[in-house]
Amino acid sequence: MQIRLTIPEELDEIARLYRTNHRETYKGLLSEQYFSRLTPDYARKKWEGFLEEPGNRLWTACEEGTLLGFAAGREDPELPDTWYLDALHVAKAARGRGVGSALLRACGAYALSSGYGKMSVYIVKGNERARRLYEALGAEHVLDFDDDFCGTISHSEKWLWKDLRVFQPAAGGKDAALP
Repeated sequence: MQIRLTIPEELDEIARLYRTNHRETYKGLLSEQYFSRLTPDYARKKWEGFLEEPGNRLWTACEEGTLLGFAAGREDPELPDTWYLDALHVAKAARGRGVGSALLRACGAYALSSGYGKMSVYIVKGNERARRLYEALGAEHVLDFDDDFCGTISHSEKWLWKDLRVFQPAAGGKDAALP
């Protein structure tokens, strides 16, 4: 598996994975109104715009030309000295193979090497797979709140890694060259 910064040619695949995962993960947690707005055009424009913003980072996990997943990060607009994990999506066929953990570690290692002291993430309440992953990798629950997903209110949680050294690559380890 290779993790690297995303190239624009991958945006259609990223948009497709984003839509598929949202429909699967958030079924019963978000409204049908939200899903009706989650069009291919919307998803493509979302990630195209994200990639164009200065300071934002989008990582892709690939294996033999196949997209396994992606992670997106940017500066947290609410907390100083904090990098925000904006999205983490793994293709269904690639789950259970460490793809999500590897993408999360790439994002955390980038935050650490860029001088951030903490990293945050929001999750929709009920997304237990994400909660278990973040908790297993050292995040702590800090806040419950209502979030707005394109006009749909969801019950959400904010989690925080208070010490990014958990993402420090081992000397000479395979994560040492992550972008």
